[in-house]
Amino acid sequence: MSTIHPPLPRVMWASLRSTFWDDARGYQRLAYVVGAALILTGLAHGVVWAVVGGSAEGPLSWRKPVTFGVSFGLTTLTLGWIGGLLRAPAWSGWLVSVLLCGSTALEVLWVSVQRARGVPSHFNDMTALDEALFTWGGVTIAVTITALLLITVAAFTSCTADAAMAWAIRGGMLALLAAQVVGMWMTAHGIGLLDAGVSPLTHSMTTYGQAGAMKYAHAVPMHAIQVLPGLAWLMGFGRWSGRARLLAISAAIAGYASLFAVAYGRTALGLEPFDLVSASTLLYLVPALLLGAASVATAAALRR
Repeated sequence: MSTIHPPLPRVMWASLRSTFWDDARGYQRLAYVVGAALILTGLAHGVVWAVVGGSAEGPLSWRKPVTFGVSFGLTTLTLGWIGGLLRAPAWSGWLVSVLLCGSTALEVLWVSVQRARGVPSHFNDMTALDEALFTWGGVTIAVTITALLLITVAAFTSCTADAAMAWAIRGGMLALLAAQVVGMWMTAHGIGLLDAGVSPLTHSMTTYGQAGAMKYAHAVPMHAIQVLPGLAWLMGFGRWSGRARLLAISAAIAGYASLFAVAYGRTALGLEPFDLVSASTLLYLVPALLLGAASVATAAALRR
């Protein structure tokens, strides 16, 4: 007699509900609540943007509070989930969660308040209040980076997940730290322009050289922490051996690393992210093939 298996979506939902909420510790749920609130904050700004209109570019665009809310919210949610896969005493989990949630919430609040005031949030020293808020924005990011470093160390020393998921988390955390390094480079570049008398109202503070998009190099590695563990999680529902899953996630990590390398290289050379007449654009084929192969293999395993 053949065994009747429940539909795959139902199995996935049961797994997600169990690992994400039912078995979650208190400090994980704190991250979930704060992360969800930040995403809703970003979406609320998106609604306002849709109503009042305006450009997607520039220091006074509604795009900034939207992207900050959604991006910081997703990251906070994901790191809360990862906390359940790390072997750590409850006090350390609460410490890191409070540091992370407090800093990300303050960062989104700062950007939202400055947009409501109709002034730039970053590289703004037009008044004493603006300068103080920009300084405190830097402090909150430093706290966030501290939390990320602690989580990364734990991911390499006390991760309880299987090998594929463990390496997906480690790769994602390293990419997230790389995004912070680019963010520090971007901040130093902008402050240099500010000290030279350049105004954020009339000049892009994050364009490097002729057309290098520092925001692009910063954004690319930011969400590897969702993509890589997400792929590893999906692989767990296919009929894969542990070795096959590790091989596939290794290809995905290599693909994401090469994508970041191309994005960073083009930015450092002062090139725009995509340029069809540039031979270096062909380098995008490497991450496309690696990430594509891992994704196609995962989809094929799920079909079976």
